[in-house]
Amino acid sequence: MTDMATISGKLGELRAADPDLRIFGASGHRYETGPAADPAVLGRVEDLVGARLPEDYREFVTTVGDGAPGPYYGIKPLTLAVESVTEVWGAATLGADSPLTGDVDFTELLGGPEDWEAHAARLDDDPAYAAGFDRLQETYLFEPWCNGRLPIADYGCGDWLFLVLRGPRRGTMWVDCLSSASGLYCLEVGFGTWYTRWLDDALDRTARGDFAPENAAYSVLRYGDNPRYRLVEPERPIGLA
Repeated sequence: MTDMATISGKLGELRAADPDLRIFGASGHRYETGPAADPAVLGRVEDLVGARLPEDYREFVTTVGDGAPGPYYGIKPLTLAVESVTEVWGAATLGADSPLTGDVDFTELLGGPEDWEAHAARLDDDPAYAAGFDRLQETYLFEPWCNGRLPIADYGCGDWLFLVLRGPRRGTMWVDCLSSASGLYCLEVGFGTWYTRWLDDALDRTARGDFAPENAAYSVLRYGDNPRYRLVEPERPIGLA
């Protein structure tokens, strides 16, 4: 279990180390942490889910803060996260099991090229290939693939990180790249590990004064253990997502 006192301490260190808000997203969240989750709100959410929230995330929102600095654009407050689900898919999806077990990569499903530039060119030049991407997007945007998950953070460009609440991969962090017609990917770690790795990386970057983005394949999978994420040479295309 992730130690929340350690997380709070590191957040304080990062806030002091980055007064100019140079870490990506800091100009938005400004290292401000919300109050602990209201027990009544937490109870209503867990009633909708039909189970306790994954323990590391639950402890985070009840001790560190409900809404907080974090990777990309920060951690969503619990109420806003639930609202974003209920407005799009309906509250019942929170209480249904997610069928996700492993990555859903559209390029692999369609037998497309691994090289990003070749993939993009084929989308432009091959109507059948492009139509296949459209069909996959329409399928995976809705039930049952939206079931049992809670938005955690916006990555940007329509991609977002979510936590699986129910089903075989309960407690794991994922990224939804469906708007970019790419797929659904598991980071292969829980919320606490993902968040702690971001903190450690942000502290290291401020110490070195290095705020440049990394050139990586599947950059949305940073802070996880999915082998799709890998650093690549600057002159090479950075791959999907």
